[in-house]
Amino acid sequence: MQVIDNFLGKEEYDLIQSEITGWKFPWYYQEGKVSKDDGLPSLTHCFFHFSVIESNWFDMLRPIIDKNNMMALRRVKANFDYANVKPKRLALHTDAPDGLESMKTGIFYVNTNNGKTYFEDGTEIDSVANRMVVFDGKMKHGTITHTDTQTRIIINFNWY
Repeated sequence: MQVIDNFLGKEEYDLIQSEITGWKFPWYYQEGKVSKDDGLPSLTHCFFHFSVIESNWFDMLRPIIDKNNMMALRRVKANFDYANVKPKRLALHTDAPDGLESMKTGIFYVNTNNGKTYFEDGTEIDSVANRMVVFDGKMKHGTITHTDTQTRIIINFNWY
């Protein structure tokens, strides 16, 4: 696992942050965060899914894609979550449910808050703006919800 702070230069980060939090950026309602019955509705934005660019905002992510040498993308999706009254540990999952051993997962944190990404081995990664964490796509991970800011925004990358 790799955790890289200040992943992008200031201008690159500021562009992504301002676009993704701007009033023109489209977010789409999902019934649950990990599963439809987890009681935590969220908003998402799919940039890329199985060889198809799904978003007009895809190109703003090129600095992240290029810096990670993402040669073959599988999925790129942003998650927007509202604060919870109490922190909640969501179910562990993997981004490679079909067993694709060589897939990598990356999480880019758009804003700072007290939410976390946790892993089956007990590791916890704080949500810090402009931080990138990269790990093996078959590693089980989950979210610990945030309570201190109105929103938590991350961009999830899966690639080979």
